[in-house]
Amino acid sequence: MNTKTILGILPLLIGIPSYAHYIHSVYTRKTTPHMYSWLIWAVLASISFIAQVDAGAGPGAWNTGFTALVCLIVFALATKFGERKLSKLDALLLFMALVSILALFLINNAVLAVLLTTVAACIGFSLTIKKAYREPNQENKITFSLNSIRNLISLFALSSITFVTFFYPLCMMLANFAVVVTVLTRKRKLGTVLSSPDDSP
Repeated sequence: MNTKTILGILPLLIGIPSYAHYIHSVYTRKTTPHMYSWLIWAVLASISFIAQVDAGAGPGAWNTGFTALVCLIVFALATKFGERKLSKLDALLLFMALVSILALFLINNAVLAVLLTTVAACIGFSLTIKKAYREPNQENKITFSLNSIRNLISLFALSSITFVTFFYPLCMMLANFAVVVTVLTRKRKLGTVLSSPDDSP
């Protein structure tokens, strides 16, 4: 087993317990995920995963594929246990996801597909950061920290470093890290105590 393979497996080992806890909390009705948010994240991660594989990302793409799979599982649970209201932003992000699919498969432009999916994912994260600023108690810094670490490790597992393979995990690493910084900064200022699980990929 070479170094790239080990670095490709490590993010999965980090992600499994974190997401297992989240999925269990959904199944036991302790957490109410937003159905369309997880659908959007599943589609976006799937598109990026396919683009990465086609671009020769190797083990570095496994983390993105794992994220897509987990998001699909949570989406399936959310159809029964989650929130189903479709907001205007949800509709916009779904539209961007569909355009990304067209760019990847019909226009055959992986760069455009990855760019659109990453922008859509970052828009979603901007809302999480805004929420973390207002209510840092309702976001879990541990989960976001682990997600940031997973994406960082996956960058070193890439067999081919190009815009298509590198851009999405890099932005997801930074987005998760931004949530952690926001939570820590606001908690320090407000003197609050972290108590509730998060709702992010």
